[in-house]
Order: sequence, then C-alpha cells, then structure tokens
Amino acid sequence: MAALLSTLAPEDLSRFLRYASLDVSGGPEDISRTLQAHASRNPEATPSMLLATTGSQAAFARDLDFAREMGMASLNLAETPEEEQLAHVCLAQAHFQNRRDEESLAAFVEHCRAAIDLGHAGTFCYERLAALYEYRGDLEEAAGISRRAVETLGAAGDTRSAARFEKRLGRLTGKSSG
Repeated sequence: MAALLSTLAPEDLSRFLRYASLDVSGGPEDISRTLQAHASRNPEATPSMLLATTGSQAAFARDLDFAREMGMASLNLAETPEEEQLAHVCLAQAHFQNRRDEESLAAFVEHCRAAIDLGHAGTFCYERLAALYEYRGDLEEAAGISRRAVETLGAAGDTRSAARFEKRLGRLTGKSSG
C-alpha cells in the first residue's frame, strides 16, 4: 500500500489522504507510519478495503477519475470475496455518477452484477440496478435483483432492507401480471 501511495503524484496523494481521512504530512516514512497506525486501530480493514472506501468517498465528491483509479487498485489488491465486493461497489458508485453516458452505465451494471454475484450485502447495487431495470421496463430483471436482495440482505440480518425489497418485489410482480 505504501508503495502504491509513493507512486502517486503529490496532488493525487493529497486527494487520497483527504478522502481516506488520514492526516499525513511529510515523506514516505511518515505515510508508512500513518498507514501502520491506521491498520493497528482498524485490524479488519485491509489495504484493498481502504482503497475501496477512499474511492467511494471520491465518487460521492464527483472526483470520478480518482475514484475509478482507487477502485481498480482496490480490485487488484483484493484477496477475499469481501474485498472484491467492496472494490466492485466502489467502481459501481464511480460509474453511476456518469450514468447518462452509455459506457459508464454499462460499467455500472457490470460492477453491480459482480458485487451481487459475490454476495455483497449492501443495498446500493441492488437498489440502483433494480430501479434501472424497472425504468427500462425489464420487470423480470428488476424482480430477479429484488429477489436476490431479499435473500442476501435477509441472510445478512438486514431485515429492514429485505422487507423494502420484498415490497418492491410484490409491486413488480403486480406490474408484470397486470
């Protein structure tokens, strides 16, 4: 991770530190110490997860090129399905911001599908993808995504979100049969 950060241009490193909410000043040794301190305070957070969450923050700030760069770096460092899920969600969020562009929309769908296929238990990809399919009139796809959300989110203990998707599924099923 420190090696990756040391290759960033100074302005990109500054962006990383801002989006990651890490306070660092100084050279590579200082960055390495800060990352080690962050890792000791957050033992479950891996370098891939830190890159993905940093990329997601950049996407929400509409710093999309940087968000995609962090998402791809996260995906490249991912060692577990959970890390891959987060990297794909980060990339989906970055591409979602430019959803009016067909290429970005296709990448958004690709990364949402990848996160869902890996069993991601967050709502972003399910909500946005189901809404996209419903908007396009593909109610079967929207229902399929909603069904998968009910299963995955319910199994993860997110009963409130699972209930919302159950309601959406009922509405979609009513639309397709009516």
